[in-house]
Amino acid sequence: MTNHPAITVEQIRQSLNAVPRIRWSHIPTPLEDWTKLAERLGGPRILVKRDDATGLAYGGNKSRHFEFEMAHVLEGGFDTLININNFHSNQARVAAAGCVKAGIRYLLVSTGEVDRPIQGNLLLVKLMGGEIHRIPESEDASAYARSLADKVRSEGRNPYILNDDSFPEIMGTIAFIEAGLELKEQLDAIGVDRVHLWGLTGRSLPALKMFSNNLGLDWSATAVKYSPSDDEALRETMVARSRQAAELLKLPVTLEPDDVEILDGFSGPAYAAATDAAFEAIHLVAQTEAVILDPNYTGKSMSGLIDQIRNGRFGKDDTIMFLHSGGLPQVFAFNEELAAWDG
Repeated sequence: MTNHPAITVEQIRQSLNAVPRIRWSHIPTPLEDWTKLAERLGGPRILVKRDDATGLAYGGNKSRHFEFEMAHVLEGGFDTLININNFHSNQARVAAAGCVKAGIRYLLVSTGEVDRPIQGNLLLVKLMGGEIHRIPESEDASAYARSLADKVRSEGRNPYILNDDSFPEIMGTIAFIEAGLELKEQLDAIGVDRVHLWGLTGRSLPALKMFSNNLGLDWSATAVKYSPSDDEALRETMVARSRQAAELLKLPVTLEPDDVEILDGFSGPAYAAATDAAFEAIHLVAQTEAVILDPNYTGKSMSGLIDQIRNGRFGKDDTIMFLHSGGLPQVFAFNEELAAWDG
């Protein structure tokens, strides 16, 4: 049921406009009605927010995030960004793209699978001029990044280690509170006021729920885990980020621990470990809607939704709003597995 709003749309917009930003994303992204997939599954209406279409270096939700992050970096007077992330990382790719747009140097400390061919997101980082340092998971990535920063300083430059700053923790929350404004307009235009948000654990989906809480909207939310992790820790992180973002944007309502359902069982044994259910979801969506999901993130999220529909949780009177957060380059990192999958 819709509650009384604690703040107005215009007040949220004014608060967001006060945060430094570099605009480059192709927004608003489309909201599509996936009727063929819904028909195939015999379940609810499935609306899809196409944040794979944000445009920057194969797009994705983090294109929105880094509009705020890169403005933050430039305001600090930095000319080099050092980032630590997994070799599969979409964030690492978009950070590289952001550095290109901002005109600063990018150094990536890429952890894990050091002998794996440079493809997918890593290939795109290289194409965009990023300097890639590949280290095994066993090596201290933070110490490695600090040594890089010392070298950069010795060259007369001013490095920023992204992982050492607190702002990146809330940039995605800020970005998707704004995406909530966009989504609300799109839902209003088609006469939908009650939706179940569906996506991944992280920043984007909880931020949409936080946005709806402030406006008293009838939006519930489920976040699918993309890697094994502790539910309580995930909830604490979501709530902490929401409080930081609320303080920055002067929003009266944050997230409560149970505002976002956390769905387990679809991540596989580890981060970047694809599952048969994700492969099925990728094939099914490609063959019904001609849209590509990825094995690490959106494929797992969709596999959770497919499972819940097949088990009768959602019926034809329900409306799901699925967040397609991007991740397309990772399809090509799993080319052999996807090509061989036959259900």
